[in-house]
Amino acid sequence: MGFVLCGGSGLASLHAEDTYTVAHRDPNEPNHPYAAWDHTLTPPAVAPFTPIEPFEATYQFGWEGVSAGGASIRVNAVNNPLGKRDHSSLLISAEGGPNEWVRKLWNYHADYQGEAGVNGEIPSWFHMDESVSRGMMVSDAIFTRDAVFACHRFTTESKPWWYTPLPGVRDLFAAMLFVRSQPLRDGDHLRLSTFPDRNPYLVDLTVAGRDTLLIMGKKVPAIRFTIGIQTIETMGPNIGRLAPHKKFRSGRVWMSDDRLRIPLKAEVDVFIGSVFAKLVKMNPAL
Repeated sequence: MGFVLCGGSGLASLHAEDTYTVAHRDPNEPNHPYAAWDHTLTPPAVAPFTPIEPFEATYQFGWEGVSAGGASIRVNAVNNPLGKRDHSSLLISAEGGPNEWVRKLWNYHADYQGEAGVNGEIPSWFHMDESVSRGMMVSDAIFTRDAVFACHRFTTESKPWWYTPLPGVRDLFAAMLFVRSQPLRDGDHLRLSTFPDRNPYLVDLTVAGRDTLLIMGKKVPAIRFTIGIQTIETMGPNIGRLAPHKKFRSGRVWMSDDRLRIPLKAEVDVFIGSVFAKLVKMNPAL
């Protein structure tokens, strides 16, 4: 674990030569702290599924069946310096938060940008701005092979960039692209390490079967996953140890079973009840 100072200049403030080690164990060493489980991580697909094409989508969020907010997502192609499409990467931008009545209780809004390889390859990065009652928060992360550099702070603060070696680590966008690249046969089990914002998790996905969902008034074939989440210790004497997520109970995710493989729906049981997300608008249409 190492760090450099993170200030107002964002990603531009991070330079490899400024990094110094606090407690660094190479995840490629045979006896590294993650050796108990890193060999169980799902490898890249030998023949990846056809990459996703650019799209725009809107998702509705809710709690216990009641709408509570939403998010708009745009996935775009990346152009090289000559202005031609780079078919190896995709960009994502998203923004969302609670609806008007929930905002009275929870004042929150987020804007997110990121980039990853079309099949979830690194290097990748994300930047997120969050508006909360206490002010504006900024999160940045850069993902390299088996490591992440990240900083999370209020805009009025200067905090360190933390360097965390972690086998196979990806952000949520890269993780989604990685999952859809896999064969996804019934019964398949996928395991990956993710860093969605501030803390890393080990995520287990099982292809539990096929369903037909009613999405935007249309019957859509879907792949159903069950989800398991564990926290990963990255500091202190128990580096590498896995522990149950304190708030997560169980979860299910559905992805369209077609050439798009778009996330359609998610249901997650947490300590406050059941929360959900559902696709309500998409361009081009399903």
